[in-house]
Amino acid sequence: MILFILVFSIIYIALNYYVYSHIVGGLNLSNGASKNLLLFFLIATLSFIPSEILNRHSDSEWISHILLLSFAWLGVTSIAITIFAIVDVLRIFIRGKNFRYYTTISALVLIVLISGYCLYNQAGRPVVKEINIPLPKLPPALSGFTIVQLSDLHLDLSKSERRLKNLVEQTLALKPDLIVITGDLIDSDICRLNDFCKILKCLKAKYGVYAVTGNHEFYAGIPLFMKIAANSDIKVLRNTKVLIADAIELAGIDDAQAAKRFVNISLQESLSNAFKKVDFRNPVILLSHQPDVFDIARGMGADLQLSGHTHAGQLPPMDLLIQILFKYPFGLYKRDSSYLYTTCGAAFWGPPMRLFSKPEIVKVILNPTAP
Repeated sequence: MILFILVFSIIYIALNYYVYSHIVGGLNLSNGASKNLLLFFLIATLSFIPSEILNRHSDSEWISHILLLSFAWLGVTSIAITIFAIVDVLRIFIRGKNFRYYTTISALVLIVLISGYCLYNQAGRPVVKEINIPLPKLPPALSGFTIVQLSDLHLDLSKSERRLKNLVEQTLALKPDLIVITGDLIDSDICRLNDFCKILKCLKAKYGVYAVTGNHEFYAGIPLFMKIAANSDIKVLRNTKVLIADAIELAGIDDAQAAKRFVNISLQESLSNAFKKVDFRNPVILLSHQPDVFDIARGMGADLQLSGHTHAGQLPPMDLLIQILFKYPFGLYKRDSSYLYTTCGAAFWGPPMRLFSKPEIVKVILNPTAP
């Protein structure tokens, strides 16, 4: 962890210096203005790691404000890097006496406008994404069975009690038969934060509320997550399965990457354990935080997989990197007779900002045949 913090800090400082140097050089700032801007960049950059550490060990309200500001700066930096990188490419082909000055001014205006929109876009209520999935093995009596998927809430000091309450109310208004949480529910001990656990406990469905671990549950600590889940009446599936409505096999696995790193369990082992007692004559639904286990999971008999983790990138350049790094980054996929839905998540991690996606609650409607 110390090595990770050190490497991340060096990279983050270097990226901020890239933005700083473009502003200073592009606007020909005086020494005094350059020093003041450098001080601002240092404070904004160096606040991130301490506020993240305090987020996990303190429940002070002033920490939450610093945390949000440092997260927002991370988002602004991400957008600025993307725009200045485009400017650098343009400068290869376009040369002129004042080109650098005017492109720097234009870049700063774009950074402000895009950052403002991203803050606004994330601040809105989650949209409800409805998808219909045909599962031929589903009994006709369960036609219209509704699953609400929540993912990537990343509950911590940067999230508000009011927003979580609204999310729960939206979920309940969908009248789900089953609620599933596909990882990264927490980033810290939320039960010490106001009424977070009490609000989560209001999540109710006819056949219960189930969750699997994401990578952030491992970072926060599995014992802590299990305690929070128990206090919130959420059942956790860790490489196991449960029979729902006497007809649906619901299996869940630990986050594939984190399980390998923290407890040395391979994806194949996790799936084998989860599917060990599954009756494949029933429809099989797999909860997996990581979407790219889909090819292996469907080969082992999964009819539907629900995943998260990618956030659809949230911001550039991450949205482009997500498309490159993941085979199933966002949306609905069908391979042979199996389906996967990768949600962009109901909240955010880091910057409270989104550009090309909106936070979402997923309403999955199951039917024996295609609608």
